[in-house]
Amino acid sequence: MKIGILTFHSAHNYGAMLQCYALQEVLKRMGHDVEVIDYRLEYRFRSDNRKCTFRQLNPLATIKSIVIKIITLRIALLRRRNFENFKRTYMALSEIVDKDHIPNDYDVYVMGSDQIWNPTITKGFDPVYFGSFWFPKGNRKYVSYAASMERSELTDEEKAFCRKSLKNFDAISVREKVLAHLLQPLTSQKVEVVLDPTLLLEKQAWERIAKLPKIKEKYVLVYQVRVQGNENTIQIAKKVAAQIKAIVIQVAVSPYLNRRKLQHESPTQFLGLMQHAACVVTTSFHGTAFSVIFNRPFYYVELGDGNDSRAKSLLYDIGLADRIIPMDSFPTFTEIDYDRVNDKVTDLRLKSAEFLRRSLSLWESQS
Repeated sequence: MKIGILTFHSAHNYGAMLQCYALQEVLKRMGHDVEVIDYRLEYRFRSDNRKCTFRQLNPLATIKSIVIKIITLRIALLRRRNFENFKRTYMALSEIVDKDHIPNDYDVYVMGSDQIWNPTITKGFDPVYFGSFWFPKGNRKYVSYAASMERSELTDEEKAFCRKSLKNFDAISVREKVLAHLLQPLTSQKVEVVLDPTLLLEKQAWERIAKLPKIKEKYVLVYQVRVQGNENTIQIAKKVAAQIKAIVIQVAVSPYLNRRKLQHESPTQFLGLMQHAACVVTTSFHGTAFSVIFNRPFYYVELGDGNDSRAKSLLYDIGLADRIIPMDSFPTFTEIDYDRVNDKVTDLRLKSAEFLRRSLSLWESQS
């Protein structure tokens, strides 16, 4: 059958692009004709973002921001090229569309994964990611896969929106137990918890596209997303590096005034850096996920900003809650017994893949 994926796929963010690639590949393995619908949030909000920058910042801050953008322009262009090359090479994309031109020729629409239901990111719930399209549903099937929201509570208005919008779906799954508990009272369908798509692909599949890093020394990899320059996280990495006689390598999530960071690596280079790290210190969900995939020792630094639930949910499920550490800690480095962890990941992977197969069979049995 023909499947269209709607997710965050175009942001120059390692987790976003790689989770989309993974879901595409898993669905293709199941024998389907798969396309990523090229619906991009940045087209919707770009003009608003430009206007508010000058209104909200004071003149000095605005000038400083402009100077930084000029200085980092070359880095930004290299980063953009590397991400766009990955997208063109590894994703089967539709034409670029907006909310009024979502293609209507797919048998099944899969919404997810990533934080597509996070109203902070989408500036209010985006109806497209809830299956509210311009055309009648007809006999098409709508499935949410590992959708994420990073919320522990909803306003009455948000509950009303979700209660109405979840009716669009023939099968519903989310990435975190907290979100499942939050949404279950709003729908008569079972809200299932499944793995992030990156964890649906086994290590060997990622190794096939990972690019070997040029770094010859043993290194501890730092990958931060929510706060790029959190000094506590960097200090933790330095302490770990000293224990195992390694250097510290930092991967930036956007062009940044810091020569010590790798700033324009492609998604395949990022995979290689994760694969060969002696240890990973991260505040990122996908930094955590790829550490697990590649069986690397790691520490997840809990920032306590209300956005830790995604990584913590995964780590509790696979028995690695002891790798969650507070910002002010300096852990004694230990390896991880991945034999037991991999067994748990495999079990969750099979259950998550079964959710997809079962959800897609709904269309086949009714078509």
